[in-house]
Amino acid sequence: MQSFRFLKVVFVFFLSIALFYNLSKRPFFGVEGRWAEGAREMTLRSSWFVPTINFEPHITKPLIPFWLIKISGEILGYSEFSARHPGVILALLSVGIFYLMAKKLFEKEWGFLATAFYATSLGFFQFARLSQSEIYQLFGIVSAIAVYIHYRDKTSFLGYFLFVLSLLFGVLSKGLTAFAVLALFVFIDIFIYRRFYHFNYKIILSLIIGIFLYFFHYYLIAKELNTELPFYLWFRENIKQAVEPYDNLRPFYIYFYYWPLWVAPLSLFLLGALYKAFKSFKALNSDQMVFLFTNLAIFLLFTFAKARRGYYILPILPFSIILITDYLKNTPKTWLMKVYTYFCYILPVLTLLSLLWLKKESYPILKETLIFISLTFVFQLWCLFMLSKKQLSFLLALVFLFFSSEILFFSHLQPLYSFSTEKTAGEFVRKLTETNPNLEVCSFSSYKEPVANFYFYARIKEKIMDYDNFNEALKNCDIIVVRKFLNEKFMEKAKTFRFTLERFEDKKEPSKNYYILYSSSTIKTPSL
Repeated sequence: MQSFRFLKVVFVFFLSIALFYNLSKRPFFGVEGRWAEGAREMTLRSSWFVPTINFEPHITKPLIPFWLIKISGEILGYSEFSARHPGVILALLSVGIFYLMAKKLFEKEWGFLATAFYATSLGFFQFARLSQSEIYQLFGIVSAIAVYIHYRDKTSFLGYFLFVLSLLFGVLSKGLTAFAVLALFVFIDIFIYRRFYHFNYKIILSLIIGIFLYFFHYYLIAKELNTELPFYLWFRENIKQAVEPYDNLRPFYIYFYYWPLWVAPLSLFLLGALYKAFKSFKALNSDQMVFLFTNLAIFLLFTFAKARRGYYILPILPFSIILITDYLKNTPKTWLMKVYTYFCYILPVLTLLSLLWLKKESYPILKETLIFISLTFVFQLWCLFMLSKKQLSFLLALVFLFFSSEILFFSHLQPLYSFSTEKTAGEFVRKLTETNPNLEVCSFSSYKEPVANFYFYARIKEKIMDYDNFNEALKNCDIIVVRKFLNEKFMEKAKTFRFTLERFEDKKEPSKNYYILYSSSTIKTPSL
């Protein structure tokens, strides 16, 4: 018992270190800047209900991530760390809540294993380190599942209300996806177990309170903007987007790839669990049927929805982990164990090969990287040694081996070797404006306007005007930001106006190219 408690403490300790380690090193990736810049501009405008990007309303997303990032930024100062910090805290809280839920479904040891599977899954670990709404939504969903399982045999107003609050957190983090997923789970459980006693006035009252709070959130946005636009955007983003999407038109089969990917390294066990469930369908108990049907229903829901992106299906993760854990608990001698045994022995080799990958990509092999790779390799050898001596169970060895590889990549290599032209260009503009106050900054849309990541690093304090006429931009602006492509004719024209050019180019993604033109006659160039 004492060693089991020690194991839990050690696991939580290393998970916390892994999630926070190098959290500020990696420049903003993808849409991270939307959340960070939206929150930063809310602070500048003293607003709580209308996030803006380049001081234009950005109200297509719910507010909870903006609020938490805003609070974090105002306390810690706006940075990559402060923007990602709330997500890491929620991720760790969701691990604790998942463990409490798993103990209700399994014995303590299997409850811990299920939690370890969840916390080291690729879907959880990757998104926990990003300033995006996915981990906020996942926290709400895991909390709601845990509350429901704890209270599902009772008609408790407290249980219903806590469930609705958890659901509300999920939908006010990313949208109605959390509602759809949890509704499927609850209705499947109610009908399989015939828990029709849950259709009572207490749940109706809780739902009324939840619906009021949900739409009151949009009312406050509309009130600040003095327009009904937020309600239209709610309809467009949550309802219309599912059946008549205006973007994210991916093929229907993408979730056949992303569902197993997010549960990695347990992807093959997911396939084994589904195969066994169908093969022995008549022998399934009620809980097994609930989680089987919930997984299938969620998968079909996202597959038939017309708007598709890989991370949309992330809410399936906790349900899949429960399904896989039950499969492993009841199928200890599956042939898949042999496949994973080979996988375990390959991992240390892949760890060493990461040095060759760095060399191939022409990255410098830093001393700290050599140390980190060496420590990871030694730890993985120790896991294999303990496994061979039967001092460590196979599943725990698998968790620790994969977890160490995740830490190596997501917590060390990726942050240390990431580069962003959006960051370097944005910081260059920030230094220009700090060195030369009161100068006019604008953008010229030869392709598209700069993205939120750029605005965040530029630390803009007012709207940057965008011009579609280059001559007007040259006449009216001291600093001109151009994204992706700058015509040679424009460059020659800029020289006649005594503008100097700084290039920030991304060889792999031209859309991330930035060209900064600044009036050399009036500006003192900062050191880069």
